[in-house]
Amino acid sequence: MSRRTITCLLVLYWIVVWAAVIFRIDYFPLTWVPMYSVYAPSDTISAKVWDKDQYKKGLKVTHRDGSISYVSYKDLNIPKPNFRRLYYSRIFGTAPPKHKQGNTELGPLNRWIRGLDKGELYFSVDWEWRMFWTINKTLGHEPPDPQFIIRMETQHQKRIYRKADLFHGHTSKFELITNHALIEWKDSWVPRWEHALL
Repeated sequence: MSRRTITCLLVLYWIVVWAAVIFRIDYFPLTWVPMYSVYAPSDTISAKVWDKDQYKKGLKVTHRDGSISYVSYKDLNIPKPNFRRLYYSRIFGTAPPKHKQGNTELGPLNRWIRGLDKGELYFSVDWEWRMFWTINKTLGHEPPDPQFIIRMETQHQKRIYRKADLFHGHTSKFELITNHALIEWKDSWVPRWEHALL
């Protein structure tokens, strides 16, 4: 290889690497699949039913004074994709694919190196606590405040298709499932409040 070819390859390599950094690696097509996906074999495929109005309203919340309101991505000042993760995943206790990947098939040596007991997860996060801490802190609410959020709820629907039906072109055959999530504040969390996301 000539010096010019090597220089071109290095420049191309750094362009790709910095493009991944600039455009956020979790959206980058060349790295997204191996880094963030987890394949779990299944006879079914699920698809969320998009309720634009409900999603636009946001999470239904109850405040300490008993009032009820909604918290949307605009209230939290975050991008829609980030709010979508809160709305559809974190409130349901669903971990990111990266966490699932990290907990998959940890062998005995792998567990020993990390100091994990049998059956103990490598990634284990209290998503309910994180939801309350993140949203209340973002909105400037402290535990004694009347507007402090003590309850969050949401729901969404999924269509469950059997792969065998889809293979034969039967897209009208599906099962409609409604998922509900309801999480409530625990006063035992108060001592953790100033220590952030523990």
